[in-house]
Amino acid sequence: MFGHILISPLLIFGWGPMPALGPAGAGWGLVTSFGVGSLVLLAYLRSAHSLVKLKFRSVALRWELFADILKVGVPGLINTAITNISVVILTGIAGNLGRATAIGYAMGARLEYILIPIALGFGTAIVAMVGTNWGARQYRRARAIAWAGAATVATACAAIGLVVALFPQLWMGLFSDNDEIVRFGTEYLRITGPIYGLYGVGLALFFATQGFGSVVLAVTANAARLLVSAGGALAAVTWFDLGATGFFVAIALGFCVYAAMTAYAVISVQEPRGEDAATQRLASLKS
Repeated sequence: MFGHILISPLLIFGWGPMPALGPAGAGWGLVTSFGVGSLVLLAYLRSAHSLVKLKFRSVALRWELFADILKVGVPGLINTAITNISVVILTGIAGNLGRATAIGYAMGARLEYILIPIALGFGTAIVAMVGTNWGARQYRRARAIAWAGAATVATACAAIGLVVALFPQLWMGLFSDNDEIVRFGTEYLRITGPIYGLYGVGLALFFATQGFGSVVLAVTANAARLLVSAGGALAAVTWFDLGATGFFVAIALGFCVYAAMTAYAVISVQEPRGEDAATQRLASLKS
């Protein structure tokens, strides 16, 4: 990620003999930095310093192991798509309110993309800790870790949201000095900023459900957020004529629904009865 931040401006704007690639530079920066990072990680996993040695020889490919990965990975892929689609749809709805509103919303919503890597940083730990304890049948501890992780991410996101709600110019000033655009972006941040803590709850508990191995309901929660935000925003704009304020409130309501449904997803996870799937797979491998 740090390499991406460093190399992208060089490729976009150029420097010395390096030509400016413009928007394509952003894509090349992403591919280059993460490609190099993947090779470095692969080399480390193959080295003597790694606790877990990555081997390619004498490894039998087992469908049940792929099934375990895909059971969590495919819903996670869908969840990411829903997150990006929601911004596209909401930006399109905002366009009905005028160019300034659409741009103001888009600039304000960029902050939500900053919250996702923050949640990911904690989320990788949440997945590992919840999954390890759940697999070891430490069910109460796994749930406690999930809620502690949610509280941690919520606190971080809420702090950022409150800062930009109180001082929106800190964020909007990075993108535009147009008074009308800044005004709409400021209104968006003041309405949704205080709700970012609930968005953080949803993001963290999504990672927790990955540790539980039960992701479908959490993905459904994100889809429900999209439906509530987009449906509410469309109704506010076209039916009730509530303008930008109604549009922004609908988005905030979507965050509330997301937090509530992901919390329910964690609460509703059932503890395995008898010999769980992991024990069965271990027995089959030994046999």
